Amino acid sequence: MDDLVSLRCKHCGAPLDRKDVESDSPYVTCSSCGTTQQRVDAKAYMEQMMGQIQSWISKAIPGGFSMSQTENVDSIARFNIFNNNIRPRIETEYTEYKFAANSLLANPLIVLPFTVDKSAVPTHKSSSAFEFNARAKSVEPLAVDEASKTIVTSAVEMGSAYALLINNAKLIQEDTPGRYALMANNFKEAASSFSKIKGYAPIGERFEALAQVAEGCDKLMSGNAMESSQHFINGRDRLAAVKDKISTDLNLGLMFNAVSTEATQAKMLADMAAFVYKSGGDAMKTLDVIHRIFSFNYPTTGKWGYLLGNKDRFNEVFENISAIMEARNGGAMRITAGSGQYLVPFWDVDLRYSFQTGSIFGKKSVEVTEDLLVPADFVIDQQCLSDPASALTDIFSIRPEKSILAGITGKETSISGGEGIGRLSEASMNSPGARKIVLPLSTKREAEKVVNDYLAVRTSSDNKLKLSKPYIKNLIYIPCDVDGSLRAPSGFGALVPKRIPRTSASQLIVI
Repeated sequence: MDDLVSLRCKHCGAPLDRKDVESDSPYVTCSSCGTTQQRVDAKAYMEQMMGQIQSWISKAIPGGFSMSQTENVDSIARFNIFNNNIRPRIETEYTEYKFAANSLLANPLIVLPFTVDKSAVPTHKSSSAFEFNARAKSVEPLAVDEASKTIVTSAVEMGSAYALLINNAKLIQEDTPGRYALMANNFKEAASSFSKIKGYAPIGERFEALAQVAEGCDKLMSGNAMESSQHFINGRDRLAAVKDKISTDLNLGLMFNAVSTEATQAKMLADMAAFVYKSGGDAMKTLDVIHRIFSFNYPTTGKWGYLLGNKDRFNEVFENISAIMEARNGGAMRITAGSGQYLVPFWDVDLRYSFQTGSIFGKKSVEVTEDLLVPADFVIDQQCLSDPASALTDIFSIRPEKSILAGITGKETSISGGEGIGRLSEASMNSPGARKIVLPLSTKREAEKVVNDYLAVRTSSDNKLKLSKPYIKNLIYIPCDVDGSLRAPSGFGALVPKRIPRTSASQLIVI
């Protein structure tokens, strides 16, 4: 019982660090949940737990037996007491906590900076699991044979690991300062516990990898991007190794998808660290840019939820931003001609369609190739998601002036008005110079979806129109000016996407 005589966090039940136990400060801070509390409260909780353990032991073992006299009891008597009185209770709780822990292990257990994840919902309170750990530890002297010792060790370590896992599940649900340092500590302690349970070694390796990722996040959030990068790379590689190990493990295969997601997040974090480092300026200012990117209220339900609710999309977003940083540091990017001081990103889309023209006795099919331009930050505009025509150059809103007569005679060459957009989209690799660069916040797949949504509306109202699948060519940057809101160059004519004039300068994320 001597090992239990320490201060315990009154909020989560975790044993407090030795430095806190030995300190003279009236306040102590839990290194597992981060709660600061009065020393007297932590001591009172410890005494309460000790009383509960004593009560549990008294009910579990024969009357008149005292744990303090264990060494004076022969091994056969201890064996019988453990197997007849203790083992059934321990195994019942152990099974309950093991299944609950497995349920949490099936979820990703790390989150990107400035984000939260509420999908991992613990069944128990961490204090209950820590108390189970303490109860199991209190009866260790009764375990005399290897089988009994294995049961007790598994119970002790599962109680501790599960409690730490519960604390981390709570930490990823709130974007609080300092959470990554707490998570790293919990991952390390839980890794040590899981590695001592038969069959759970890969979970220990997973948590060691996650501790690396959490430490990297802590360093990144403090502005140390260069050092954080190696933590992310190490964590990514170790998670990939764990994924290979559990791919054929019937017992641990349930966490395969979660580990895959964590490995992807580690890669994303490495890209993020590289982005911050390449910025070459104020790391905290760059982190503020990242914060703004993540803080937009992207839809997570509805017809856009499956795309915008998937955090993997940020891989591509940060790859495009990294390309901007390379251009800012002496490289080049696709820029169209113009004198605007804001380089605004657009997806350049190749659209091929055909339509029928001519009178009833002279019908023929005409094939047309057009360019569509989609502002690359359209995903933060709810109106663009509900009205795709406002998210792009609406070429079918304008028919060529002679189209009615030409349609009768069969000389119609187009039913769209985007001929000038093709010239506007001509871009070449150039340096951005001192101009401000607006960050692209959408992916190719999202640009393809908004174009397809737009075309679905157009074809439903024009049965002559036959469309091929749109092809997203690349990102281009068109010089625009800002006067309260964005102002597109004259080359757009009447086809300025509605997204442009309703974009205020304060909405722009620029580098």
